[in-house]
Amino acid sequence: MDILELAILTLLSDQEELSIREIGNYLGVRNIRLSRSLKELEKKGLIFTKALIGNGDMIIGITEEGVKELYKNYIVLRDLVKEMEYSLCTKFDC
Repeated sequence: MDILELAILTLLSDQEELSIREIGNYLGVRNIRLSRSLKELEKKGLIFTKALIGNGDMIIGITEEGVKELYKNYIVLRDLVKEMEYSLCTKFDC
């Protein structure tokens, strides 16, 4: 799972549902890259399409499996950030 996919899951877990356009605006990501990540997340069963709206946009929601996956990654990233902080502060005296 890449950082963009984690960012999408984080947004959806907070907002419950967003349109593709809203997700792109929040994250500042181009449509092509966003579409690839959304397709990958949907293929993994982590998000789902709630509704189709005009102008080709969709409302996306997060599944329970998506929330679980986000939590698993949170644990790993939280510990990694602690290690990074220790390593960098040891080197740069912060």
